[in-house]
Amino acid sequence: MSHRRRGRGRGAANPLAPPFNPHAIPSSPEDTRMDESIASPVQTVRSTHHETLDDEEELTLQHLAETMDQQIESYNKLLDDHNLIRTTLDALQQYLEVVQTRHIKDTSDLKDQIATLTTHIERLEEKPVTTTTTTPAPPQRPIAPLPTTTWAQKAARAASATTPTPSANKKATPLVLTKRDRTIVIERDGTALPDNTNNLTIRDAINSAIKKPLIATIEFTTNHNIRLITRNNTPATSVLKSHRPAIEEAIRATIPAATGLRKDEIWHKVIIHGIPTTSSFSTVQSEVQDFNPGTHLPRPPRWLTTEAQRSQKSASTMVLTIAGKEAADKAISSGLSLFGKKFKVQKYLTFGPDTQCSKCLAFGHHTTRCANPTHCTFCAGDHPAYLHTCGRSDCPTKGKPCLHTTLKCSNCGDNHQADSEECQTYQDAHQEATERRNRAD
Repeated sequence: MSHRRRGRGRGAANPLAPPFNPHAIPSSPEDTRMDESIASPVQTVRSTHHETLDDEEELTLQHLAETMDQQIESYNKLLDDHNLIRTTLDALQQYLEVVQTRHIKDTSDLKDQIATLTTHIERLEEKPVTTTTTTPAPPQRPIAPLPTTTWAQKAARAASATTPTPSANKKATPLVLTKRDRTIVIERDGTALPDNTNNLTIRDAINSAIKKPLIATIEFTTNHNIRLITRNNTPATSVLKSHRPAIEEAIRATIPAATGLRKDEIWHKVIIHGIPTTSSFSTVQSEVQDFNPGTHLPRPPRWLTTEAQRSQKSASTMVLTIAGKEAADKAISSGLSLFGKKFKVQKYLTFGPDTQCSKCLAFGHHTTRCANPTHCTFCAGDHPAYLHTCGRSDCPTKGKPCLHTTLKCSNCGDNHQADSEECQTYQDAHQEATERRNRAD
């Protein structure tokens, strides 16, 4: 007998199902649809088991894909390394083949040389030895053996033979000469040149006098002097040493009022204080050159002040022109000895109408000789430009104009900086300097 409960076996009635009505016929097609407003007595329960499996499968597939990508990437890297190693090995193999080929060739060349030498030796051995009978020579006085000379001694003798002696060791000429090294200066007093005298006539006259085309270019300076520029790698000193008389003769015939001939060099002007006003220029020049070794004055001294300013003074200041920077620096640092005592020397500061003082910003004098109050370049205030500020506490700008700065020129009062080219004072100063240079020319 079955242990199944009644109503639970196969074919048993479902207690939750509605009663069977075989005659129930839908009144219309719409009656066959379920009424969505009536809740179904059977509750639908989602199967969480299948969803969990799907998520796990998806994670597993994703992990497998990532693992496969990593393996593919590792494989590609190994493949690249393999290709690199293969390329390196091929290059090494080619190099070894080249070395081996060269080694085989060198070995073959050596074998050929050995064979040639062997043949030559065999031929020498096959030649008959000729013997000559000679009468015995009379006994002679034994000759002392010559002293043996080592290779070191021979090399020392050869070096001493090629090394010039101190007397012949002259100053080497530099490989590349500057323009100053190739310049000869003809000093003149400013007399006008003849109408038929020009660059070409001067050059040809000097080259004809020295019988060599050594002078290449002729230049005229603003102080009426004439520069002779030699050809490349021809020092002016060697030209003057070998051909000075011929050049001087050509100058006398071609260039009137020539006062001197010298090599171009840098001159430095200094001022010397306390020179007695009764001293002559020639006396001061002789004293400076005789009692200060290495100091040469290519030009005579001159007074710094006018004769009227010196009329009531027993001593005044002179301007000296010293050749060479080292001599000028030594004179400035140590002073000069003349008249039996030491005199103070200072650098000569050149200035003109267009020289602007960096202290008061006026024109016509040097900053070191300025006794005027300080002015600002931007606002004309009584402070230097590097201390300029606009005056506002919230503006950090210093030492230069800012958006709050009202520009003012300390020379003309207009709204621009004191060193502006728009300033009328600036333009007037430069115009005066240009006119003065034109008068000097």
